[in-house]
Amino acid sequence: MKEYENDVLERMPQEELHALQLKLFNRQLQRAGRAPAYHGKLPEKIMNLSEIKTLPLTTKEDLRKNFPYGFLAVEKEKILRFNASSGTTGIPTLAYFTQSDIEYLTQRGVCHLKMAHLNSQNILQSMIVDDLFVGGWFPHNAALKMGITLLPAGKGNTKRQIDLLKQLKADAAVATCGYIQYLLNQLSDEDMAQINLKTVLIGSEPVSRAFCEVAREKYGIEIYESYGLTESGGPLAQECDCHNGLHMPEDQVYMEIIDPQTCEVLPDGEYGELVITPLEQEAMPLIRYRTRDITRIIPDTCRCGRTHRLIEPITHRLDDMLIVNGVNIFPSQIEECLYQHLPVATNYLIHVVDNNGLKKLIIDVELPDTLLQNKDELEEVLLQTLKGYITVTPKLNFVAIGTLPEVVGKAKRVDIIK
Repeated sequence: MKEYENDVLERMPQEELHALQLKLFNRQLQRAGRAPAYHGKLPEKIMNLSEIKTLPLTTKEDLRKNFPYGFLAVEKEKILRFNASSGTTGIPTLAYFTQSDIEYLTQRGVCHLKMAHLNSQNILQSMIVDDLFVGGWFPHNAALKMGITLLPAGKGNTKRQIDLLKQLKADAAVATCGYIQYLLNQLSDEDMAQINLKTVLIGSEPVSRAFCEVAREKYGIEIYESYGLTESGGPLAQECDCHNGLHMPEDQVYMEIIDPQTCEVLPDGEYGELVITPLEQEAMPLIRYRTRDITRIIPDTCRCGRTHRLIEPITHRLDDMLIVNGVNIFPSQIEECLYQHLPVATNYLIHVVDNNGLKKLIIDVELPDTLLQNKDELEEVLLQTLKGYITVTPKLNFVAIGTLPEVVGKAKRVDIIK
């Protein structure tokens, strides 16, 4: 098995990396040609990377239309694991993995943990679960491979999570962004004095930079953002301690940024939709998969010395966009505004209410008693900031901690009321 945490690969000059990508991309074309969904749609080989932009894009709708085995490129007997999205539209997004897939994804998980400076001296409390959710299994496998003490606490049950943090003194955790915000929101000053949590790896949903600052300053926790998706098998890009972007493992993933409307490939530095071609996946070799995630490739190299390019943390998902009286709004914009002025982690819920054809935006925000006492001043500042970001003035409702529904895994931040 190829070792991912390797100076030769991670610091490979771009020219050598391009040659490797071309070789691996052509192998993926051969593999993809064996999947029924790709029959007759792909060339057997390309001569240079510039030809990739002429190949057809693959979408989540393609995966659903070809459910369950249309994108399978190996014999069914070689499948060792399935993962799937929640299937909220009725048909889940299914992914399948061979032994080779599991090994390289585990090794990539090792890289993610190492970027957060975890080692065998740490105790890692996992606040996610190994089920159909793809984010559950790879950090568990990676932690065990590294000799890290693993505490698989599962998701939800926040009182128990806090008790375990106090009793067993885990100094690291892996969780969804929404859940770690919820958990920190529940901590009393007495709880904070008894826990030893210093490092949290988060993923599965966008996180605001403002929240990361609150976590560092208020709770003494360093947040490391991960990015991945079901279709890629989980881990893709990972933030290092320079915190200036997420490193994409370009020896294992070919990435592009496209205009979501025209599908034109955009140059580094411009915002658009991330398109990926995993270069190692054996069972499900997707070609030019549209992630629906908006980001940009950062033109500068990272101070850490890795030569693989960085992407900016995901600003929003196209699928999450709200349209309020003709204005496009993303929940991540609202979170960024909240954490610019809130000194503590919070739980919040965005309501979009249809009022005779016009939509109203109402935001419920949980606050501790100390902040509730001065809510009028806070409300004025937040409303000014929100209007500047989203050009819509919402109604703010400040409520006591514990009022809103508990977050378990991915946070449900939007409630559409018709």
